[in-house]
Amino acid sequence: MSETITQKPNIPWEVGVHDAHCHPTDTMATISTIPEMKAATLAIMGTRLEDQDLVAQVARSHPSKVIPSFGYHPWFSHFIQDDRDLDRDGPSEEKEKEDEEEKEKTLKLRHYTAVLTPPPDADFILQLPCPRPLSAVLQELRQHLVEFPHALIGEIGLDRGFRLPHPTVTEGPAGSTPGHRDGRGLTQHRVAISHQKTIFLAQLALAGELKRAVSVHGVQCHGILFDSFREAWAGHEIPRERPKDRKRRRRKTAAGDHEYLPDLAGSDVESDEDEGGEERDEKPKPFPPRICLHSFSAPLETLKQYLAPPTPTKLYPSQLFFSFSSTINARPEKGHLSKIEDTIRTVPDENVLIESDLHTAGGDMDDALEGALRLIVQQKGWDMEHGVRQLDRNWRQFVYGDAE
Repeated sequence: MSETITQKPNIPWEVGVHDAHCHPTDTMATISTIPEMKAATLAIMGTRLEDQDLVAQVARSHPSKVIPSFGYHPWFSHFIQDDRDLDRDGPSEEKEKEDEEEKEKTLKLRHYTAVLTPPPDADFILQLPCPRPLSAVLQELRQHLVEFPHALIGEIGLDRGFRLPHPTVTEGPAGSTPGHRDGRGLTQHRVAISHQKTIFLAQLALAGELKRAVSVHGVQCHGILFDSFREAWAGHEIPRERPKDRKRRRRKTAAGDHEYLPDLAGSDVESDEDEGGEERDEKPKPFPPRICLHSFSAPLETLKQYLAPPTPTKLYPSQLFFSFSSTINARPEKGHLSKIEDTIRTVPDENVLIESDLHTAGGDMDDALEGALRLIVQQKGWDMEHGVRQLDRNWRQFVYGDAE
């Protein structure tokens, strides 16, 4: 009898268990295992120059199993130069005389001194690659997003804790994609949060223009991350009625009963069509329609900030999701789970997602996803089948929105 009580419930994988955030393109040798995985869908994240095309390649090879996500992680944001306001008056005669090598050296010194803190010395900087123009980065992201109509933008975000690794080139783990830390020691240098925010907001704006969901990284910066969203949302909040105002709008039917008129937030206020059935010519919004805060580890107070409306008569215009993993959120050796149990229970049922956040596909990824699923089901008090069905609905809403 005791064995029956303690037995873990079976997972109905056939219903649809989805990984909201993972990185198998970091280990391309494991990609061949994707068709045999129990997970129904993987949202594979891009993080840097070296993996954007790999994410696209895997999505083309596994169209029924992979949702691609393209974007630049804050750990690699210093490799991007905001060129939108540079050289408006054209190059000076002095610049024209410089040879290409000297131009690159000057560009690197100027850029990295400005965006890294404390500023590295020249020897350190000259080992770094020449920064890529933000305009070119956004154009390449746009091309990928146009190719994949349901692709996400991610992994993007902010990180106060990140320190640059030493730039010495190493081979890294066998089979790993170039570009990540590769186990190198860390320096004292950090990417200025102002520069991270510039790159982050530019990608949010692209997501808003193309109406794509985003997967967001946030470490040691809960306040500035929330403020960045509010900055993008400013002036676009959705009007809604307070309960007492809605009561005033009740009307009597022919039978003498009362019925409620539609709530403002669910009416034609947010419709993409006018009364004639034609789409309105709306300006692109500087924020995405749906946001997932991945491996959400913020305290309960931060969660309540996101869930609280900005005013009694307005709502934030992006739909928010919070994903959890067994690899980041629930590591008992670091006491992580005890810090987020209340957070998990407080997230509305329709706004929770699960993820593996692993760098290898296959059985290990399925196991990590199973750990995240069991974590959520336990904390929410759901039975397993109900939990899987709820998370399946949440995933589809996050990726496809109202189109689903």
